[in-house]
Amino acid sequence: MKLLIDTNVILDMVFKRGGCDIAMEMFRKVKEIGASAYITASSVTDIFYIIRKETHDTSQTYVIMENIFRLVAILSVTEKDIQDAFVEKWRDFEDCVQYMTGKNNGMDYIITANRKDYEDAMLPVMTPTAWIGTVGDMQKNK
Repeated sequence: MKLLIDTNVILDMVFKRGGCDIAMEMFRKVKEIGASAYITASSVTDIFYIIRKETHDTSQTYVIMENIFRLVAILSVTEKDIQDAFVEKWRDFEDCVQYMTGKNNGMDYIITANRKDYEDAMLPVMTPTAWIGTVGDMQKNK
């Protein structure tokens, strides 16, 4: 199972925002079931920028990013991903680039704190809570 993790889920965890505990539980479940979690290369730059802006500490930002990289692999954002997103004309271009990168790399789910950002997605889009519930149901039905 391959999951594309949206930037907001990572930031919830890093900044211990409302979704922090459930994001951490989701990553424990990812490891437990042997799933693969990914973020896009564009998310890496966004996450780094936001952490650095909030912490005002470049060294700490690198440490945090190293910890993130222990949880996720990175998907390249290709010219095709950008062109595909541009054709779709979503209101939020960044979310569409995320989606197209996930779609073009065969992701099974997009995990986000804001499902409404992916209204036009053809892939299943779930919150961390919903995904954990789905995995739990799958395990019960085995």
